[in-house]
Amino acid sequence: MKVALLLAAAAALTARACPTENFKICEDYTIPVTTTSNNLAFGLSEFQNNFDVSDFVDTITSRDPSTASSVLAAERQNLTANYDISATFCKPAKPGKKNTVLIATHGLNFDRSYWDPDLDKVTYSFVDWVISQGYSIFYYDRLGVGKSSQVSGYVAQLANQVAIATELTRLVKSGLYVADSGRPDAVVLVGHSFGSLVTLTTAAESPELVEGVVLTGFSLNSTYQNHNGFVEAVGLRVAAEQDPEKWGHLDTGYLTPVDLYANVGSFFKAPDYSHEVAMYADSVKTPFAVTELLDDKNVPSPPYAFKGPAMIISGKYDFIFCTSDCDDVLENPGRKYFANASAFKAVSYPGAGHGLNLHLNAAGSFKEITDFLGDNGL
Repeated sequence: MKVALLLAAAAALTARACPTENFKICEDYTIPVTTTSNNLAFGLSEFQNNFDVSDFVDTITSRDPSTASSVLAAERQNLTANYDISATFCKPAKPGKKNTVLIATHGLNFDRSYWDPDLDKVTYSFVDWVISQGYSIFYYDRLGVGKSSQVSGYVAQLANQVAIATELTRLVKSGLYVADSGRPDAVVLVGHSFGSLVTLTTAAESPELVEGVVLTGFSLNSTYQNHNGFVEAVGLRVAAEQDPEKWGHLDTGYLTPVDLYANVGSFFKAPDYSHEVAMYADSVKTPFAVTELLDDKNVPSPPYAFKGPAMIISGKYDFIFCTSDCDDVLENPGRKYFANASAFKAVSYPGAGHGLNLHLNAAGSFKEITDFLGDNGL
């Protein structure tokens, strides 16, 4: 009953036209992009059912590297394709004190509503917080998610997500899709989890487009990353079999956690979240591509050409990137990795797990981010 009520409330909120509240102006866009990327290729037969997925999990979590890597083909493939990306741009209704645009990329299991969920805005909306601080924000559904183009779950992956993020950044930086705001003075890339990996790779490959980087729900310390634990804990299932009515149009390459409690164990930490919010998050979860899952360890070489401020902020109890304890994990090698950044800050944020924005004290993490940007001229 609670989930049904939450979904009804979400539907009512989603129906509002933009512009929204009187302190911000928002515009929705469908943005055509053409990208070329060097894609990895899935090396196994496509899944026929959840038995195949269970065997796949056993394979990729093997302690034998050759077994784990057998799921990928030996050679990558170049792919040029046209996509439509669904995005929202919001700016202060009154001219902000800054002309800085944040470009936000969500992680796996979410769509772009992660940044502005249909929940209490004061507590959970990153969008509303940054607007209140004078920033503008551009946030979008990644390829294969939400209202963006649907592709095979054996195709969507880091390479084409980065190519898309790079093109979107280029467009925003040129003054397009920003609600007649003109060219921004600065662009800051913000990501969550897999979206942080997209953000980091974009900044590393195209540093000339980026003035600042914020990585949330993320760590560069491979010693304590827990990707295998995540894959095992969530009980992966073929999304189309889990909910044929909602996801029956997706191929078997799209996977989803088995149930609410698998989501809670990986994304939340008691007692610092609301059960109602966890149920809401599970009700709006979005399947992710198996090839995205295989990309989650592919951190780019250090971005020595990036000279702006960089921040890593993760919930102290992040299960996926810190094995449930981020203290003393983020600073190193983060500071060394961003060796040429003008400033670097790492925050193990108390009272939160991997789904940082969905905890009761999320607003404090939002303040950490904008304080850091403001202190460093952005």
